[in-house]
Amino acid sequence: MVNALLSRIRLQHWLPQGTFARHVLTLMTGTAIAQAVPIAISPILTRLYTPEDFGIVALYMAIATTLSVIATGRYELAIMLPRKKSDAANIAAFSIVLNLIISSFLLLVVWLFNAPLTRLLGNPAIANWLYFIPLTVCLTGLYVNLNYWSNRQELYRVMANRRVVQSVATGGGQLGLGLVLNGASGLVLGGVAGQTVAVAMMGQAVVKNEPGILRGVRKTTMLALAKRYRNFPMLMIPAHVLNTLSSQLPVVLLNTLFGLATSGFFSLTQRVIGLPMSLIANAIGDVFRQQASQAFILRGHCGPEFDATFKRLLLLGLPIFGAFYMLAPFLFSVVFGEQWRIAGDYARLLTPMFFMQFISTPLGSVFIITQRQKLDLAGQVALFLLTNIGLLSGYALFGNAHDAIGLFSVAYSLMYLVALLIARRLSVQGVPQPASDHDA
Repeated sequence: MVNALLSRIRLQHWLPQGTFARHVLTLMTGTAIAQAVPIAISPILTRLYTPEDFGIVALYMAIATTLSVIATGRYELAIMLPRKKSDAANIAAFSIVLNLIISSFLLLVVWLFNAPLTRLLGNPAIANWLYFIPLTVCLTGLYVNLNYWSNRQELYRVMANRRVVQSVATGGGQLGLGLVLNGASGLVLGGVAGQTVAVAMMGQAVVKNEPGILRGVRKTTMLALAKRYRNFPMLMIPAHVLNTLSSQLPVVLLNTLFGLATSGFFSLTQRVIGLPMSLIANAIGDVFRQQASQAFILRGHCGPEFDATFKRLLLLGLPIFGAFYMLAPFLFSVVFGEQWRIAGDYARLLTPMFFMQFISTPLGSVFIITQRQKLDLAGQVALFLLTNIGLLSGYALFGNAHDAIGLFSVAYSLMYLVALLIARRLSVQGVPQPASDHDA
């Protein structure tokens, strides 16, 4: 409690004052607690599980994360756009129904083709866990819809509490199961448990806040809105699949080219650095997305909001990532054990990428708000090609994971910089078409 209060006081110097600051601080307080849990238990997990176990989970999550992009049709991104609340509820309902249908289909595919899929992935250890992937996809789809609805309704306390509950449930499950089960079982099942608890809690909170939320949901309205926002599945699915593959395919390639241990080291780096910092960035991004959407509706641009958020992200990120770049190998060897020092070397290589991700990702919602899906898709194609060319070039030219990951990081950092510059221009120039003729 005291630490959370101190965090609030300090962060007020870095964030804009007023409503924006209050909402960001609400999310970041929950985020600070949520991110403390995986960081605190990571030294224990690295002694309960092997790098190979982390490699299996990394491969599992790479597959599940990619499929999750497809399951909702990306319609959850449209929840923020309609003026009428009933329209937002209908598009959310359509996204959830679509998610349930596709998740069920994935379960059928896994049941029928488990053996061929396992051979295709080249990792027999993943066979039994393929059956859990549809469940993870389904839970992810439910969560993103509830999260965007909460974001639209400014239920930031609900969003913050969800992050804490999911982090605690996941961490507790992975620790407890790691003591009684062998292999990667605890890591996978702990993650599923955390997702289940978080979705249940968030769903209950949303229904409590909006007890009549489903009364205005109609099949004809859902289908009409699905048609109106058809650009989201047509353009955003390929864009986000490519974005996900750009970040997740390296796990598969590292597993194939250098073995499970290497992908396990890479996975720990993402867990310790990428996840906590992305939670902070997402907390700021959630509030920026809501206020930027309103700014576009009211005046046709969000330049001031963009610039103010960029400055705070930059001032917050520079000292953190600068210090981490200097100390990463030492910290990993001390905290996680000497066998994990190589993960610290990877962390240093990836620090520029994580820094640019921290700055660029929260502001990237401008592409969605301005409905520039084609531009976003073109950027994701370039990102996918450049990052994977970088990784494969490192392998072909140098034959080792260190240089391959280094080139991957450079490519990713450059693409984040380009995306940031384009988003800045859109924030002052792009004017979206009105989504409805009526107020919410």
